[in-house]
Amino acid sequence: MSSLKKLASQTAIYGLSSILGRLLNFVLTPLHTSALPKEEYGQNTDIYSMIAFLMVILTFGMETAFFRFYSDKRFTHREVFSATTGFTSILSIPFVVLVYLFLTPLADFLQYSLNPEFVLWGALIVASEAMAAVPFAKLRAENRPIKFVVIRISTTGSIVILNVLFFWLFPYMLENNIAPAFINTVYKPDWGVAYIFIANLIGNGLLMLMFLPEFLRINWSLNSTLFRELIPYSTPLVIGGLAGIANEMANRQFLKYLLPEGENFEALGIFGANIKIATFMMLFIQAFRFAAEPFFFSGEGNFKEKMSKVLRYFVAIQAFIFVGLVCFLEIIKQTRFIDEKYWEGLTIVPILLFANLLLGINFNLNIWYKIKSLTRMGVYITFMGLFFTIVSNFLLVPRYGYLGAAWSTLISYGSMTLYSYYLNQKHDRTDYPVQSIALNLGVALLLAGLSFYVFDSQLLPSTLCFLAYLTFAWFANGKTLLKAFKK
Repeated sequence: MSSLKKLASQTAIYGLSSILGRLLNFVLTPLHTSALPKEEYGQNTDIYSMIAFLMVILTFGMETAFFRFYSDKRFTHREVFSATTGFTSILSIPFVVLVYLFLTPLADFLQYSLNPEFVLWGALIVASEAMAAVPFAKLRAENRPIKFVVIRISTTGSIVILNVLFFWLFPYMLENNIAPAFINTVYKPDWGVAYIFIANLIGNGLLMLMFLPEFLRINWSLNSTLFRELIPYSTPLVIGGLAGIANEMANRQFLKYLLPEGENFEALGIFGANIKIATFMMLFIQAFRFAAEPFFFSGEGNFKEKMSKVLRYFVAIQAFIFVGLVCFLEIIKQTRFIDEKYWEGLTIVPILLFANLLLGINFNLNIWYKIKSLTRMGVYITFMGLFFTIVSNFLLVPRYGYLGAAWSTLISYGSMTLYSYYLNQKHDRTDYPVQSIALNLGVALLLAGLSFYVFDSQLLPSTLCFLAYLTFAWFANGKTLLKAFKK
C-alpha cells in the first residue's frame, strides 16, 4: 500500500498545478464566450485542435521515452535529457521556419487567408510547448513537484492575467473613458480572438526563459547507442499518438470541412464552448497521468495487483465526478460559465463527459504495454479508435453537426477501451474487477441519464439522483476507498 500511497500523494501534488492551471484557464471561458462571436470562438477552437495534433509530432514521444531510459544504467541522466530535449528542439525550430516560408498557401488551405498570422502564432505556441515537454518530465523524474508547480502556475497565471486585461479591463476602461493613453497603443478593440494567441505567446516566452538553464545544459554530442534505441521506442508512440489525438481532435476538422462555410466556424464555436464543461472530467485524469507514468515505471511492487486496485479506485472517483457534473449541469449553466448564446449545445455535454471517463479507463489499461516495451499495441488500439472516428464523423457530422461530433467521440473512445482490455487479457492478463467496474458505470449512467434526459436537469430530482448514486457508491466502494485513503 506504500506504493499506492506514493501514487496518491504525487497525483495530489502534480494535480495542484494541473487543476489550478486549468481552473485559472476556465476563468477565461466566460470572458471569451461573452466577448467573442461564435465564429471567432470557433477559430480559437480550431487553432488549438491543430496545436494538439502538432504537439504529438514535435514531441515525438520523447516525454515517455525519457522516463523509459532515465532509469537505464547504461546511460547518464544528462545523456538521456540531452538526447530527448535535443531531438524535440531539432524538430520544432525548422518547423516554425517552414511555416513562415509557406505561410500564404498554408493559411489559404486552413481557411485563414484573412488572418495568416494566426497560423504562424499557432506554430510558435506549439514549438515552444514541445521544447518544454522533456524539461517538465525531468522535474517529475527528479521528484521536484514544487518547481514543477511554480513553473506551471507562473506560465498559466501570466496567460490568464493577460486575457483578463485584453478581454475585460482594457475594454471596460475604454468604454468608461478612464483608459490611460498608452492603452490605445497596446490594445485594439477589433483584434478580438487574436489576443488569445498573443497572450499564449507571451506566456510561453516566460516558460522558455524559466527553462533556459535546462536548455543550456544540453550536450549536443549525442550518445549514438542511446539515439538508436530512442527512435524505435518512440516511433510507435508517435504513430499511436497521432491516431489518438486524431480521435480527440479530428471532430473539429470534420466540423470545419464537412459543414458549409459560414456555418462551420459557428458550429465549432458552440462545440468548443460546451466541451469546456466536459473538460472538468479531465482534471483528475491529467493529474493522475502526471504521477502514474513515473510511478509505474519505477518497478516497485506487484505491477498487476497495483493496476487492478488502481483502476477500481480510478473508476469510482471518475464515476462520482461524472454523475455530479451531469446532475448539477443546470447550476453550471446558471453561473454563466459559458455565455447564453452557446447554451444550445449543452446536449453534447453528458455524451462528452462519459467519453472522457472511458478515455481515462483506456489510459489505465494501456500502462502494461509501455512497461513491457510493446508500444506497437498502442498503435493497434488508437487505430481502432481512429477507424471509428473517421467513419462515425463522416456519417454523423453532415447530418447532426456538433451533436454528431460528440457521439463520434464517444464511439471512438468506447471502441478503444474495449479493444485495449481485449489486448491486455490476450497478451498480459491482468485480473481487473470487471463486474464491480461495470456495475459502477451502469448505475452512474442510469442516474445521470434520468437527471438529464428525463428530469431535464431540474434541481430537486437531479439532486435526488445524485444522492442515490452517493448511497450506491458508499456501499459499493466507500469503505474500500476510505481505507485506502487512510493508509
